[in-house]
Parts: sequence; structure tokens; C-alpha cells
Amino acid sequence: MKKQIIIAIACMAAAFTFTGCLHTSRATAQQERQLQYTLRVTPEIKRAFHSDDSIQIRAVTGTAPKFQTGGTYRVVGTCTQQTLKSATLYLGNTAEAGPDAIVASEGSSLFRPLPNGRTEFDITFTLLRPGLLHVTIYDLDNHNKDDNAYAGIYLGDVVNRR
Repeated sequence: MKKQIIIAIACMAAAFTFTGCLHTSRATAQQERQLQYTLRVTPEIKRAFHSDDSIQIRAVTGTAPKFQTGGTYRVVGTCTQQTLKSATLYLGNTAEAGPDAIVASEGSSLFRPLPNGRTEFDITFTLLRPGLLHVTIYDLDNHNKDDNAYAGIYLGDVVNRR
């Protein structure tokens, strides 16, 4: 009897896990269908890279054919960073001070820790306010409260600046 109860509990746990995975898979598939547009971006250096450090954008998809407020976008790329001991990658927006200008989608994060070497990133977000999007490496050992950016790129053409 005890063995049957354990088997029943294990079966229920497996069913809940499968259902959760199925729900996650459906949500991911639905989100990917919504991101139907492929955006062409011309990255521009925000702050120069040192040594062999770099950020490369492989793909940008979105709910609209160009970046616009209210749109959801996915940026996929690779960051190579070998210079800093403690670094993070951040996808941000240069919007003026105020409420959130960008928010990560469920299951995504605008931040990514960067160990030395090559790091893949995949960030999905919604753009809430106008501004210039950027992918930047921040030096966590630099405690300059005004700007601890190490290097980065803008995800748009110069004409998007105000």
C-alpha cells in the first residue's frame, strides 16, 4: 500500500511537471510567433572596447518592423569579455529620467553576469518609452556613481538620437 501511494505521488508530480513544461513551451512558442518581424540593426559603438572584448548581435526580432514604444523585442548575441574581473551585460534604454523605459519579458532579464570568455545572451523585453537602446558591459568593480560603463553598442542608427 505504501509503495502504491509513493508511485501515485510520483505519477502526479510527473504530470504536474509535464503540464508546467507544456505550458512553458506553449507560452514560448506563442511569444516567438508574435515576434514575427526581423529587425536590421546597425550597431554603433557607445564606448570603445579594449583588447579582444566585443559584443556581437546575431538577431533582433520584434512585434513591429522597427523599434517603437509598446513593442516587444528579442535580442540574441554573443559577448566576449576577458578584461574585467567582475562584469555584467545590460540591455538598456537612454530614455530621460522617469518611470521604467524598458522591462524584461517574463523569464528574461535585462542583466547577465559576464565571466571571462564568451557568453551567449538572449534578452526579450518591451519598450515602454522612447530612447536609444544599447547593450553595454558594466564594470562592477568601478564604483563611479555617474558611469561605470566599460564598453558597449547602440542598437540603432544615429538618426534615432534626439
